[in-house]
Amino acid sequence: MLDPAWCQEFAFEARRYILRVCERLQLIPRRIGIDAPSSPRAASARRRSAEIALDYAGISCFATPSAGDFELVREKVRQHLVSGGSEARCPHSNQLWMLAGFSIFQALAEVAECLEVFPQATIRIAGSGEIHKSQPGAVARQLAAASTYTGWPNGSPGDPVLNEIGWGTMHDQLDAYFSSWVASLSEGQRTAFGHPPDDAIWIPKLQRPDLQGVPVFSVAPARADRFTRNVEPTIPAASGVICPGCGQYRFRRWPWGWDGHAAYKCTGLIASTPEGRKAEFRRKFAKHF
Repeated sequence: MLDPAWCQEFAFEARRYILRVCERLQLIPRRIGIDAPSSPRAASARRRSAEIALDYAGISCFATPSAGDFELVREKVRQHLVSGGSEARCPHSNQLWMLAGFSIFQALAEVAECLEVFPQATIRIAGSGEIHKSQPGAVARQLAAASTYTGWPNGSPGDPVLNEIGWGTMHDQLDAYFSSWVASLSEGQRTAFGHPPDDAIWIPKLQRPDLQGVPVFSVAPARADRFTRNVEPTIPAASGVICPGCGQYRFRRWPWGWDGHAAYKCTGLIASTPEGRKAEFRRKFAKHF
């Protein structure tokens, strides 16, 4: 994924595959759900609006670097590999796949409308997802939660089961199903975390009274320019705060322990030394101290 040409060819292969399937089944694709960021974050932003909205809702996600930060990531990975480091232990591995996602968005935009989706957000909104899908029984539980809205699976004889509708592991098949669910919905049936159309993660529009106050916008992309308010919350000195850098670590009490996390664990930072990482963290997120 370090090679832009490889990412582009991978995306072209995905496009060719989709077109062949549609031709074989005599289908015309209308929308495609892609479980990846559509583009890097703006250099002036500390985090994408969609990711900030997810943070506010208590849904963890990986931070998307800026284009400039990605160049630093590429160089850091190259140095790791040149020095004999294992591919399995590449730094920023949880962000490298985003580079392929950017190319996929570009390639598939020529086929149909593309929506950025996040299956974990979809299933959380549907009322499940507190147990990770890789854990025993989690896939069946999340599929059952979604079925109350989608009507599938419903136990009808002869209906396909999850492992018959896609490739990969069971939890990858589940992600593919959730992604296609969102893509199947019209504008009035879905809503977004963030600011449509370019900084938004789309989810089904479900009636959940416990979500009141979460910054989720239900607007058509053509009207997105009307929503300009900043949904970035101020992080309080309280328990359960999610790291604004990596979007994964949950502080027991903010800002206690920020320095140790920033120095050694936060995956949303580029600097290589502990002191440099802490300085980068303080610089990027100074408003929260």
